[in-house]
Amino acid sequence: MNNSSIRHAHVTPSHVTPSAVHSLATTAHPLVAGAHPAARAVAFHADPRSFAAHRRLAGDPAFRPFWNRGWHPHHHLGWIGPLFWPYAYSDFFYYALWPDDYYDVDPFWAYGYGDVYSAIFSPYSYDDYVQGPSAPARMATLTQSMAQSCSDEAAEVTGWPIDQIQAAVQPTQQQGALLDDLGNALVKASDEVKSHCPTTVSFTPTARLGAMQQRLQALADAVNIVSPPLDKFYNSLSDEQKARFNGIAPPAPKHAQAQQSQNAQNPQAQCNASVMAWPTDQVDRVVRPNDAQRAKLVALQSAASQASDTIKAACPSELPATPPERLAAVGKRLNALLQAVQAVRPALSDFYDSLSDDQKARFNGMGKQLFAQNEE
Repeated sequence: MNNSSIRHAHVTPSHVTPSAVHSLATTAHPLVAGAHPAARAVAFHADPRSFAAHRRLAGDPAFRPFWNRGWHPHHHLGWIGPLFWPYAYSDFFYYALWPDDYYDVDPFWAYGYGDVYSAIFSPYSYDDYVQGPSAPARMATLTQSMAQSCSDEAAEVTGWPIDQIQAAVQPTQQQGALLDDLGNALVKASDEVKSHCPTTVSFTPTARLGAMQQRLQALADAVNIVSPPLDKFYNSLSDEQKARFNGIAPPAPKHAQAQQSQNAQNPQAQCNASVMAWPTDQVDRVVRPNDAQRAKLVALQSAASQASDTIKAACPSELPATPPERLAAVGKRLNALLQAVQAVRPALSDFYDSLSDDQKARFNGMGKQLFAQNEE
């Protein structure tokens, strides 16, 4: 790797107060007593207050240098250094159950084109991880923390309250078998978290989009794993049972319920709420592409614009009414994100690979300035 292509960014956790640091470093929930057999080994309470803190990720010193520009509006985490969407599975699985409680924690609908943009123009730099005598130790700690975040997320996936659902709907023997299938599917989805966890840090925009595509594919696969058994179980219920299922509350008391309910009904208020315009002038000024490179840049900008439209079209106008419908809407949005990344990657690679090492270095360093300008 050419170290000249890296620009250092001094990032400090300006959005996190000392008291918040203390609250973020809380410990995990104890195992749920009497949890569903399929999930008993790793089940956690799905507490929105604890989930809101993203306790282990945010309290991990390895991620602390990335706090400032990694924490987006609406509590949207996005990219945290080298890691994209750290708690994606729990974001959309909990949202499917309790949209009023989780819509503002790390809202699913806030993930979109802005994250594709962040993958191309990352605000982060990794000089401290590749230069100097302490770099190997820092890199080892960072990659270990990435793996730990995947394990933490895998535990959250199985936090769906299978026992609580069972107690609420009082399933028949046939319905109980379908509920078992759902519990087993959640465990399988949890395994997807670990099997697709990134093991290396992506330093270039092309590598970040590759990691993003792998992540999104795993997320889409997880929805495909859980949706069929959820549909079968839900459709087997009577209207009264469905009402009791829909009325299940999370373990923690709801906070600001009236306000949350109103805002949760409008996903479009969150979809791409803070999308930044394509920086045509800045790229021309910083990279100074030649005519052939500029043609490739125009193609990249066109692909990015189409990606934005694809993602925007997958945002529902209102909140789906039932958990299966919400999970289906999540799947549609994830597939749109995946299609968008797949469309942008070839154009980005074509442009990026045409640059000299010096041009790549300047392009790689643009993100810090772009995001800083956006915050002014």
